[in-house]
Amino acid sequence: MKILQVVPYFCFGGAETMCENLTYALKKRGHTVAVVSLYAERTEISRRMEAAGVKIRYLDKKLGLDVSMVPKLAEVFREERPDIVHTHLDVIKYVVAAARLSGVRRCIHTVHNVAQEEAQGLARRINRFYYRRGWSEPVALSPEVQRTVAEVYGLERIPVIFNGVDFSRCVPKENYSLGDTVTLVHIGRFDDQKNHAGLLQAFSGLLRIYPNCRLNLLGDGQLRKPMEDYARELGIDGKVRFLGNQADVHPYLHDADIFLLPSKFEGMPMTIIEAMGTGLPIVASRVGGVPDMLRDGESGLLVGCDPEDVCAACAKLIGSEALRETLGQNALADSVRFSADFMARQYCTEYERLLAQK
Repeated sequence: MKILQVVPYFCFGGAETMCENLTYALKKRGHTVAVVSLYAERTEISRRMEAAGVKIRYLDKKLGLDVSMVPKLAEVFREERPDIVHTHLDVIKYVVAAARLSGVRRCIHTVHNVAQEEAQGLARRINRFYYRRGWSEPVALSPEVQRTVAEVYGLERIPVIFNGVDFSRCVPKENYSLGDTVTLVHIGRFDDQKNHAGLLQAFSGLLRIYPNCRLNLLGDGQLRKPMEDYARELGIDGKVRFLGNQADVHPYLHDADIFLLPSKFEGMPMTIIEAMGTGLPIVASRVGGVPDMLRDGESGLLVGCDPEDVCAACAKLIGSEALRETLGQNALADSVRFSADFMARQYCTEYERLLAQK
């Protein structure tokens, strides 16, 4: 079958990485896959996909609401003639209308976050209109996301398909002993959801217990400069490295001792899956789909967003090599549930079910 995926653009984020992984896995299964980016911006991810032979069509969306996307997408759909259109993030309001205009009847949408956070106001009303008429089928990343979609939109059938990664890119840890410097790593864009301020507060407290720690922050975004300023205000800027977007995060994961993700809300974070595939001990907030991924006290430590809780969990891990190894190895064993091939097989089942409908 021919699948056309649509994203806003390929910034470094979980949804974009998931789209990339799904594209490769679907192609390996013999399907034809093309991608539409609403914005014209090329990124490291889109260049990597094109180098791998993926066709990407770039549109010229303006900032904010841009209704010209509907006829432009309709023209793309008429040219590409996909069997299924698969949407991610906030493109659904344009895509489903364009699909109806161009004769494409089968759309599927991955809900990448809890429903209350993914769409609000007019966007939520548009989603409800599409879902309730069967013009697009929502797919949840976890049972918790499924629960919120059912609650917000009043739907009964919502498939759950876990995100998946290509574990061949992960480099599992060989041992869990600590060197002279204890390295903690966080990967995520700099916005309020990721709770960088709380993370820096927690790290500041940790340094008072273990002054030989270092925090690597990978990612970029509008709050990066304010967080750099905040690190200086806390007096910890010499211990925090702001590394920006990285084309390959796996070496940073392999070289770290602890992975942190104290987000305020999440769907199913791709970065946690990559940390699991590396065998890292993980400290993450108990939000969204995270408890469906990690077993508290067995394959990770689940905490609240309070900096003191995050600090205490990190100190607990630093103080016990046995705990670090147990959590890391259990996370590595559990990561098989989140392979890109398994994700692609499940999506193919949903695609085929939709295509079989009259």
